[in-house]
Amino acid sequence: MMELSATEKAAVEGILLGDVGIAGAEAIVRALKMRGLLVGAVLPKSPGAEKTGHFLDRFWDWRHSPYVREKLAVGQSIHKRYVEIMKARCRLYWRHISDIPVGEITVKDIRAHLCRLATLPQLVITSKKDADGKRIYERRMLKAETVNQIVRAATCALRWAYNNGLTSNDCFSGIRYCHVTPEKRHVMTMSQAAKLFSIPWDDDESKLANLTSACTGMRMGEVQALHLSDLGDDRIFVRHSWARLDGLKCPKNGSCREIMTPKPLISMLRRKAEKNPWFNECDPYIFWSPSQNKPGGGQKWNKSLKKSILKAGLDDCGTVTFHCWRHFFTTNMADNIDERKLQLETGHKSLDMLEHYAAHRSEEAMEELGLVSNKLFGRLVIPGLSPFSKNG
Repeated sequence: MMELSATEKAAVEGILLGDVGIAGAEAIVRALKMRGLLVGAVLPKSPGAEKTGHFLDRFWDWRHSPYVREKLAVGQSIHKRYVEIMKARCRLYWRHISDIPVGEITVKDIRAHLCRLATLPQLVITSKKDADGKRIYERRMLKAETVNQIVRAATCALRWAYNNGLTSNDCFSGIRYCHVTPEKRHVMTMSQAAKLFSIPWDDDESKLANLTSACTGMRMGEVQALHLSDLGDDRIFVRHSWARLDGLKCPKNGSCREIMTPKPLISMLRRKAEKNPWFNECDPYIFWSPSQNKPGGGQKWNKSLKKSILKAGLDDCGTVTFHCWRHFFTTNMADNIDERKLQLETGHKSLDMLEHYAAHRSEEAMEELGLVSNKLFGRLVIPGLSPFSKNG
């Protein structure tokens, strides 16, 4: 320990032996901060004395979060699934600061942990289960985008704490996040998609759901949310999206849209809806489940897609997921229609985002593309190969 000067000794003795109350302690802390000798200090029972773990749990709690209330009060979008994910990230990856008061966390703490997350293997929950049915954790390197989202789970909360007087430390500015290289998604050619939809699938509903997305570019939640009333004579009205925690909600970007759709596909969707046990009691879901108020689908559509890709012998399409149909649709349509008109169908808010989805062009694809909409995707809707077609 360094030797103290006479002035420093007198100051320390004055604090230890003198009559110093809360007001005096606050003045001392302010003075030390002004001199640049102190970064963070928390007084008992002050807002910043709340333990960081408790604060993060409270901040990312859907029912009690002041942040969530503020967002919803001003009409901004935030969903339960997102809040649940951020809370889980804080609990798993920020446990080492859970007992530290909010007011003592500094930007150095955040930067140091970002470096650890980016360079060292971390615990990751897997889809595997043990003998008791509990999910298994493994240590592996995190993707750059995952690291960034883990850090933002903390900095979003700490920014709110700073703006609301819980801490005087800026823990969020000047952080250098990991560089993210967008993953290259495989997009099927038209001939590959035609081959895939020409074979029987293990699950007819999954086949119809994937076909719907391929011909319309709809997101999974939008396909799940389809009701009979959303079907027009030659188009689909995208009015809702479905999320496990939020239920029915507005489509992404908050606006409804219409998508011109091959009529044979519209007919298949109508016949699928007619099989709904509650067909005569309400405006039925097309992709229904055993529960009247919830649609079916979800990840089983992805699993069935993977199995059918293997069955069709499309070995180079192993990374294709349900969401890739959105890329497939946009890529094909972008070569045949004005971009601004295409925005009306895809729901992309900017041309930049549209170009991101449509950046999968190849000579083979260009040769395969025909006319727009019905002529383009009509070959995928093969009569007689679906129990929901007239000849099925």
